[in-house]
Amino acid sequence: MPIRPTRTPTGPEVDTARPAYSSAVRSNQARATRRTIVAVAGELFVEHGYAATTIDAVAARAGVGRKTVFSSVGGKGALLKLAWDWTIAGDDEPIPMSERPAVQAMLAERDPGRLVRMWVDMLLDVGSRAAPLGAVVLAAADVDAEARALTEMIRRESLAGATAFVTHLAGGGGLRADVSIERGADACWALVNSLLLHLLVATRGWSLQEYGEWLVQVASTMLLEPAGPARSRPALDIRTVHEQTRERYQASVDGRVAGHLSYQLTERLVLFTHTEVDPGFDERGVADALVRRALDDLRADGTRRVVPLCHFVAWWIGRHPDYASLVYDAAAN
Repeated sequence: MPIRPTRTPTGPEVDTARPAYSSAVRSNQARATRRTIVAVAGELFVEHGYAATTIDAVAARAGVGRKTVFSSVGGKGALLKLAWDWTIAGDDEPIPMSERPAVQAMLAERDPGRLVRMWVDMLLDVGSRAAPLGAVVLAAADVDAEARALTEMIRRESLAGATAFVTHLAGGGGLRADVSIERGADACWALVNSLLLHLLVATRGWSLQEYGEWLVQVASTMLLEPAGPARSRPALDIRTVHEQTRERYQASVDGRVAGHLSYQLTERLVLFTHTEVDPGFDERGVADALVRRALDDLRADGTRRVVPLCHFVAWWIGRHPDYASLVYDAAAN
């Protein structure tokens, strides 16, 4: 319906339409309030436990009224569930885990050994955030029906995620012949448990790197065929060239094309769109050499920033934080 001007009792027609941006502003404000309430609730749950945390305490720390807590999120059970969901995701964006860069990079990966390491990297990223709140959820399940339902949901979703990972591994021929998908998924499901991270890192003093290497060893032993003592291969002499007219970097080994990294240019950005490696060179450093060469060139040039649309490039930068400063920050720009 069009907005019509109206006539004031003492003057000419005036337009009573509100600014077009007002609803967006209100929506952003409501989202910011909700984000604050959930973050505060998560802090209080970890500090004082689920049972001892009250809605009044959440409202006071968030700087809102009790009614606002209920209207924005809900009761304690809803606060706990949303705090858990956002802790797992790392933000409040409505993007399913299956569509996040780490999972997409794994779906594009074919090498079994690298796939296991990528899975462990994701576990460490999620687990380091989720372990404290996970302990709260587990303790609350003994005394609260909503927390108990949340615990059961977490277990179901964790098993589904582990099953999807092992199914993907098996689909590429990477699962060892004497392990079924069900048995492999059960083993991975047990390793996903954030309590395990808490016990070894927080209680026993392991570093996250030590814990991650241990997870790689355990998962690889359970899921992958044994490498055998005489299967080591020599390092490859990988040559990379920048084919500017084709907007890509190409890698070759002994004159044979081994892979390429494609990109698109804008005035200020480089959008890395796709990394492809010949199956004969999987897990032999080709993809690594391509990404490193491209990012080194960008760093030397200094005029553009990176948008890692390719999931492997995004994962690689995550593994090499000294290159993180090259990534374009949309929020800051």
